[in-house]
Amino acid sequence: MKTYHNWLKKLRKRAQPSGTLSQWAELLSQKNEGSAELWREYLQAILDEEERPSLDFILNLDLIAAPAKEESANDEQISLW
Repeated sequence: MKTYHNWLKKLRKRAQPSGTLSQWAELLSQKNEGSAELWREYLQAILDEEERPSLDFILNLDLIAAPAKEESANDEQISLW
């Protein structure tokens, strides 16, 4: 349970910026059945600990919610030749 609560804490932090839940809900509605509004309600229920998501849903949401990886402007690979 500790890892679930850690995940939920991180998810809440990522969901703080305005419009984030709506963006996630829109992406979920494009990939799955259901409207964006239904997905937003489900996401809010998870954040409020009223619902418990499945492991598959947690993994899918992590793919959506993970912070974008910054691309390095400089190629740090050294030449082999």
